[in-house]
Amino acid sequence: MPNGIRIRRAGRLLTFAVMVGSLLTLASTAGASNATLRASVNSWSRTIGIDAHSVALAAQNRHPRRMTSSALRFRSDALRARAAVARQRPSTTGGKRAQKLALAAFTDYEAAAQGWAAAGRARLLGNRAVAGRRARAAAISARPWRRASRRPTGWRSTRRATCTWQIP
Repeated sequence: MPNGIRIRRAGRLLTFAVMVGSLLTLASTAGASNATLRASVNSWSRTIGIDAHSVALAAQNRHPRRMTSSALRFRSDALRARAAVARQRPSTTGGKRAQKLALAAFTDYEAAAQGWAAAGRARLLGNRAVAGRRARAAAISARPWRRASRRPTGWRSTRRATCTWQIP
């Protein structure tokens, strides 16, 4: 058998092997992308929860400087969490919905943190009325389901609240 035929046959075999390998890789990463999205959201939610607790603790103990610095850390973590979740590529519609909700929540947390930092700064300047307004506005933006468009379709206003879907 001449060398040219062997090289072409080996080239075809190599091309086929690469195609099969890439298909297997794509098939195996479909579940992995939802798993990495879930891990990323869980990790950042835990971090943001710790930051939110430190902001609340500083506010309860009436430490405006500590509250401001905690709120700024909360804001930067919310921005980093949003960027990390936006980089993920979910493979199913449930994963895409979960990513959309997580991005909306992290955006709301960033806005809330900005308001809490502004409230702490106003409190440091001695302006209690402005500090109260900023803190109330920040608390509203941190509430879950604050917009009607983000409510699940299973929620009924006239009946008892029941949710018909679950985030994967």
